[in-house]
Amino acid sequence: MYLLCGLYCYSQVVAETKIEKNTAITLNYGCHPNDFFLLDYGFVMTSNPYDQVELSYDGTLLDAASMTAGVSSPNFSAPAKWQQDVLSKLNLYGEGAILKVCLGGPEIVDGRLLAALRVLLAADSEAVHKHDLKTLMSLDAEAPLGPIVEASALRTVLALCAIALQHFHTKIMEDEAILKGEPPLTTELAVQFRLQKKALILDVMQNLSRRIKKLSPQKSTV
Repeated sequence: MYLLCGLYCYSQVVAETKIEKNTAITLNYGCHPNDFFLLDYGFVMTSNPYDQVELSYDGTLLDAASMTAGVSSPNFSAPAKWQQDVLSKLNLYGEGAILKVCLGGPEIVDGRLLAALRVLLAADSEAVHKHDLKTLMSLDAEAPLGPIVEASALRTVLALCAIALQHFHTKIMEDEAILKGEPPLTTELAVQFRLQKKALILDVMQNLSRRIKKLSPQKSTV
């Protein structure tokens, strides 16, 4: 039994094999973000490696992020025809496009978002077409379009993270103070939920910052 939004919910777990008395039992809830755990089970998992923050892929937002990051690209809101073609393959452009992208989780950065930024920041279509979409979408692919494009793409994601953090109406220290005050369960769950989202965004920023630093020596030789 658990409490969710003021309602008591009941669930039943049935064992498929015989369990001896006093045997410890664990339950695997699966690999899901905290949104799923909160809505379906009424709890929030701390340091959840599968947690994510959802963003909307939007040219205006990318323009704002690029300005914040000091990255100049006129192509975010008005991509060239060849860039539009790649974005369409990523399902980020055209009729029926799916514009939801995510930060966090095993990928760290949504592969479609990363590929889009790499393509939009690249001036050479031939260089882009030398790579398949899988490579362009992989954060582990070492600067497929060169260190300058890679650093600019990662800085733009960093700026997106900073913008996402600004949309929370509380600071991390304020959330921690609320939790120390032993609030009602529903309030505690809500605060824990947003606190974990903020921690996730900060983890993504730290990860990307390390990757940008590794690119710096390469940039000086280009």
